[in-house]
Amino acid sequence: MADLVEVPVDSCKICLKFNVVDNLSDTLHPVHRLDLLLYSADDMKGLRHKRVYEHLPDSIIIYGPKEDLIAVAVANSAEPLFSNAPPRYDAAEELSCDFSSDSPNSPLMSGTLKLEAGEGGTVPISPLMSRVMLGMITNTMKNYVRLEDPRVYLENVNSGAEILRTGGFRPSELIAATDRVQLPYDIGVFSQSPGTELFCYPNDSPAATIGTPATVLVLECEIKGMTKQFRIPLPVLRRNSTTRVDITVNGPTEFESNIY
Repeated sequence: MADLVEVPVDSCKICLKFNVVDNLSDTLHPVHRLDLLLYSADDMKGLRHKRVYEHLPDSIIIYGPKEDLIAVAVANSAEPLFSNAPPRYDAAEELSCDFSSDSPNSPLMSGTLKLEAGEGGTVPISPLMSRVMLGMITNTMKNYVRLEDPRVYLENVNSGAEILRTGGFRPSELIAATDRVQLPYDIGVFSQSPGTELFCYPNDSPAATIGTPATVLVLECEIKGMTKQFRIPLPVLRRNSTTRVDITVNGPTEFESNIY
């Protein structure tokens, strides 16, 4: 149900809706808070309206002067934006979030929409995070040699990202390695598809880039009592994307990977 406000005499009515586009999960992540900021689309791009909701409303109604606007919606931010909202849109574009303060269970989501004067619309909001999912793991080593105590983690993770950015993520600082995530079973003669998930911030740096290296998936395990690591440089990791990786281990230092 749309919320109702007192109608100024010289105002026009704008109806806004929201569409969550979430590629990090089979089910949509919940919205625990939504900060909505409306900026003028003129040269100054000053703040016109701000509201905060404790959930994702079906729709909202706003009354104001008939002018072009830019709607900014931010969900699940660790730092509420309503009380100290950026006074101009260019300042809102510089808002950033640290990966350490974000959560895969309640990821920060955001989106923008240009509104023609007096017209409403639907604001798309999507997670800032990227997901790396482990697909199939196969062990082709002979004599029943197992991959024991397998775990995975990510290296070269973008430590922070601009909330409203949709592309061109170039990390200025990196997290050397994330926490290791244990796989449910040792890998023997039968292939397994654990579906293990790892999360990071987007990184548009290809593997060959100097200074801003690609994010790397690492499979770590014990083979005949020795710790072995298999590193897979990942392609460009887009915002709100899922990258799946299959791994085949052919020997203590030999492996193949398929990324899709």
